[in-house]
Amino acid sequence: MTKTILIISILISFSGICQQYDGVEIEKSKIDKNNTIYTLGKEFVFNINIKNNGEVLYIENNEDESIQFTNNRDSAAITEVHLTVIKPKLFQRTNKHQTEIYYSYEPNPTSISATGIVENQNNIWLHPPRNGFFKALETCPFPYIVKDKPVGFKWKDSMSIGKHWGNKLWGEWNDRLILNYKYEITETEILNTPFGEIECSVINAIATSEIGQSRLKAYYSEEYGFVALHYTLFSGIEINLKLDKVIEGPVLRNTRDFFENRYQ
Repeated sequence: MTKTILIISILISFSGICQQYDGVEIEKSKIDKNNTIYTLGKEFVFNINIKNNGEVLYIENNEDESIQFTNNRDSAAITEVHLTVIKPKLFQRTNKHQTEIYYSYEPNPTSISATGIVENQNNIWLHPPRNGFFKALETCPFPYIVKDKPVGFKWKDSMSIGKHWGNKLWGEWNDRLILNYKYEITETEILNTPFGEIECSVINAIATSEIGQSRLKAYYSEEYGFVALHYTLFSGIEINLKLDKVIEGPVLRNTRDFFENRYQ
């Protein structure tokens, strides 16, 4: 009896630790076919702006163990993040029941990372870029909107992440870090963009953990998806990603297709 109780307690604790955005509604069929924004072949180009105590920084080295910044834009190794929606081959999705995307760090990508987006009639939720310095975004609320809700609508969620996502630049911890999220649609706003003036829902989100709070202010357009993402890390560093272009490209299947299309 005691052994049974112990096993049940361990399973409950493990379940709580591994909770990963349980509130997101994920479809089991038509994963890509019902997308209206993040459709196959589209490439979303985001400009990068980083600030620390008001100082503008550029990424000079994006390797995990040797991240370096510069004040000189001409020395920046990365100026854009590209999100490309692909059609993976059978049984090769990185995240089950999610639309497959590649993140590339431009202008001269040497590698790409694969992850997923959830888009359906109920919600849109996406993994952020998370290579090198962008691992910091794993500690912030993910871009997420519950659709067809009014200003003032609030919701909560949570996630647990391992210590390998930590760094002295944005926060360190032992074992696992529990992030408790609070989201709210706070207003609608007309945003000036490269696509003209567009109406956006503004989502403010806070992630609270034992080492502090991080924030995301996201601007969502029904036509273009997330057009601006303003992150504030535990350490106060700000990362702003703004949508600059949407490119209708060929439907890619794998990394080979990506690089052959890039350099053809």
